[in-house]
Amino acid sequence: MSNGVKMTKQRTVEIAFGEHKSVDTLSDEVAHWLNAGDLPAQLVTGHPLIDTEHRFLINAIANLRRICLDQVALKSCIACGKPMQERCEGNLIGLLGDIFSFILDHFKNEESIMRDSMLVIVDREVCQAHMEDHAEIAAKVQEIVSAFDSQHVVSRIRELDALLSRWVTNHVVMHDLLLSRWVSRDDSLLRRI
Repeated sequence: MSNGVKMTKQRTVEIAFGEHKSVDTLSDEVAHWLNAGDLPAQLVTGHPLIDTEHRFLINAIANLRRICLDQVALKSCIACGKPMQERCEGNLIGLLGDIFSFILDHFKNEESIMRDSMLVIVDREVCQAHMEDHAEIAAKVQEIVSAFDSQHVVSRIRELDALLSRWVTNHVVMHDLLLSRWVSRDDSLLRRI
C-alpha cells in the first residue's frame, strides 16, 4: 500500500518492444507529462475516447498542482491567510467536483467497452481486477471529499495528487492499455462496427 491507495499485484508492465519497466519508475515522468500537457507515448492506448479522457486526467493533475503555493512544504493552510485559504478551497472544491464527475463517466465508458468487446466473457478475471481498481479509485476520491476541511486543503491536495498520479502511472498502464490492445485486435467486434 502506498499513500493509502491499494496497489494492484502486478509490478512491471511491458512498455514497448518487449521491454519491461517498473510502474513505480513511471511516477518520475509525471512532471514532464504535465508540462507537455499531453499523454506520454507509453500511455497512449490508441482508443480515441479513452485517450481523450486520459488527457483530461493529465490536465486535472496539472490544475491541482496550481492550486496551492507549495503543496509539498506546507503542513496546513493556516499561514496563508483567510483570502488565500478561501481561494484554494474554492478551486479544490470545483476540481473535486469535476474529477468525481469525470471518474463516474470514464469508468462507465471503460466498463462498457469491456462488455461490448466481449473481454468480460473471454477474461472475466482481468475485467474484474480492472473494475475493482475503478471502485478503489472512486472510493478514495470519496474519502478525500469526506475528509475535506478548510484548515487542511493542502493535505487533501497532496492526497488527491498522489491518487491521480498513481492512477496515471499504475492503472492506465496495467489495465487500460490491455483493454485497448484487446479492442484493437484484428478480430474485434468493435473494429467492425
